[in-house]
Amino acid sequence: MANIELDGVNKKIKVDSGDLTLDVPGDIVLDADGGDVVFADGGTNLLKVTNSSSDVVLQPQVDTKDIVFKQYDGTTVATVEDNATFNIPASKLAIGGTAVTSTAAELNILDGVTSTTAELNIMDGVTATTAELNLIDGGTARGTTAIADGDGVLINDAGTMRQTTVETLKTYMGGGGIVPITTQAFGTGTLQINNCFSATYVNYMMVITMLNMASDGHVEYRFGVGGSIDSSSNYSTTMQGLQNNGSDTVYGSDGNGSEGRLFYNVDADSEAGSSGVFYIHSPQAAYQQKHIHGNSVNQNLTGGNTSTYQVASRYHNGTTQQFTDISLFTSGGQNFRAGSVGGGYSRIAIYGITNS
Repeated sequence: MANIELDGVNKKIKVDSGDLTLDVPGDIVLDADGGDVVFADGGTNLLKVTNSSSDVVLQPQVDTKDIVFKQYDGTTVATVEDNATFNIPASKLAIGGTAVTSTAAELNILDGVTSTTAELNIMDGVTATTAELNLIDGGTARGTTAIADGDGVLINDAGTMRQTTVETLKTYMGGGGIVPITTQAFGTGTLQINNCFSATYVNYMMVITMLNMASDGHVEYRFGVGGSIDSSSNYSTTMQGLQNNGSDTVYGSDGNGSEGRLFYNVDADSEAGSSGVFYIHSPQAAYQQKHIHGNSVNQNLTGGNTSTYQVASRYHNGTTQQFTDISLFTSGGQNFRAGSVGGGYSRIAIYGITNS
């Protein structure tokens, strides 16, 4: 039987062999007025429990040693290391019963983040997918999605990201040039083009390609407003130079009800027909004179006129009008037809001319 010795001089309870078990029906209380409880092994202090203003301090007593927390089976769940690191093994951290699966490298991405709560809350409600966000990440993959009116474009507006439409971008990118308004094919009867003029552009360019008619004649034009072509309260003065067998001849017409003329002597037998580029000045201007001038060419199969050049028409209206429409028609009511035996060549295109 082991002996228990009370060493009053050294203030020790000493057992000469085996373990010492304190078995009491109540609690075991270690009451140290000095504020420290020290655990030692063979005279070497290992751990000190200290009262620091009622805070409990656990402090290793051997330098470079750690405090290790283990489960019953010996699995380490946490280590307080000598370098002041609280080290939790991978997959051992959970918050509210949910395991944290992020790696240290992933969590370190947040290191240095200076976002405020308000800034982070901006993300609240974001419905973008990963694929959508990755489009901003400099990817090289590009699709062939067709661009149509109404589509949006993301623009950096002096540091603020805004979305605008492709129509707005098209107008801006068209600065200093021409912007397509409409392109139409000629068919039978009168070709009336509505809503081709607006306050967006001051001047316009009209291109007519390979125009032909069912019988010989010339092509006239009228302006209109809101889909209604003015056919009575107007007159025009038309000047044109005709190159006819090497001699120049100037023709003019001036009279009430006389429409402006674009092409003269269009030969119905001509396969190629007539083409021209015309400039329309200020159809929306607040004065009565609207001008059309340009160059046109008639390709005839007969020995008559072979070309028309420097066509100019000054159109007047009885009252000031903001013209929105234009109508093209033949002098004798003939039908338009394709400018080629194969068909499908006759076209008219109208462009807005930007001022910048």
